[in-house]
Amino acid sequence: MAFQVRYPGIGFSATGTFKSKSSCTTKRIASHRKFQAPSQSRLSCLRVEAAVNVGTRQATRSVRKVEKFTRLPVWPVVPGVIITVLDILRLRGLAAALEHRFGGRVCPMMFTPEETDPFVLCVHHRHSFWAWDPIRPLFRVLLPEGFPAHPHRGFETVTYILQGAMRHRDSTGVKQEYGAGSVQWMTAGRGMLHEEMWVTDLPNHELYQIWVNLPSQYKMCDPRIQFLGKDVEGNPSLGDIPVHNTGDGVSVKVIGSAYKDAKSPVTTFSPVTLFHVTVQPGSTFSHEMPASHTCMLYVRKGEGSVLGAGKTTLPTYATAFLGNDGEKVEIKNEGKYELDFLLMGGQPIREPIAAQGAMVMNSQSDVNRAYQEYQMGTFGIPWEHVIDDDEWQEHVSKHAHLMSRDRRL
Repeated sequence: MAFQVRYPGIGFSATGTFKSKSSCTTKRIASHRKFQAPSQSRLSCLRVEAAVNVGTRQATRSVRKVEKFTRLPVWPVVPGVIITVLDILRLRGLAAALEHRFGGRVCPMMFTPEETDPFVLCVHHRHSFWAWDPIRPLFRVLLPEGFPAHPHRGFETVTYILQGAMRHRDSTGVKQEYGAGSVQWMTAGRGMLHEEMWVTDLPNHELYQIWVNLPSQYKMCDPRIQFLGKDVEGNPSLGDIPVHNTGDGVSVKVIGSAYKDAKSPVTTFSPVTLFHVTVQPGSTFSHEMPASHTCMLYVRKGEGSVLGAGKTTLPTYATAFLGNDGEKVEIKNEGKYELDFLLMGGQPIREPIAAQGAMVMNSQSDVNRAYQEYQMGTFGIPWEHVIDDDEWQEHVSKHAHLMSRDRRL
């Protein structure tokens, strides 16, 4: 598997197939105490009790692997470089505190498809745009402050804003501006272009963007956007992000799926769980999830302990890949400060995957066809990010006929 890390316009290529695995472990426990045979009535009670216990017992998932992905300095680049040097010097606590305060880094987490199905990618952005930054005018010439029009096909992007705001314009004619506490769940389907630019009137920005694969039967569906939160442009919203507060120091924002009485109104093509969880010191987050589902945790702030077989402590910016050895996820905050993490879970699609650049398909020939059709204009024609809304709308209208299904190869 070869990866090409570049951002913006992250591109990577990977192919893989999925195989189900099963394992069984048997343990024998010997007792050296004197044994007295129970009566027949007592044996009946024991059998009933054992049956109840087996039916209700749930093992807690353990951590299979922990990884810390590379964080790249950008927006603003100078603080990002300084923070990275502190990381290299193993002053990681100080580096994390400065990044939370000033920004300047992005962390693209390139996943291995066989391990993280249906998730392809997760990116954590933390940036600042200061008017007095002397490097900013020069850097803006080299790299736009955002991501100009680019294509997607075959998957969904989930963009969750923690701080700041984003401006979105796409080749279907949709414009959005959305800020902290909002989620844009965009299904690229058969193909579209979109532009994502930071609203630099605001100084601080932070977001997650997660790429979720689509089953093969839905990869060529029509593009759509589902939205949670408030959109400055007045586009339809499914409402605010549902939140469940347990009352004992745990708060869960439900972006996808459900947690207790909080259920996301977003509809998905396969079961996907996305939670933003905060846990106060001494408290424990617990959630039931099928053992067959993929489950990953990314720690944004603080330190958490996964209470599976052999407790594993996760520091800030660690990504944990949980095993399939239980149906319960438990994370305890044994530290002094608030724990803040993202939980990503989902039912594996278990289909071949070929991903390159911004196309996520089932074979390399599908990827090649996607790029051919992009060149033909079936995703729309790219526009300059500096044009105003009237010019963009005119541009999209002029080329709308090119996006017809009839023009596909």
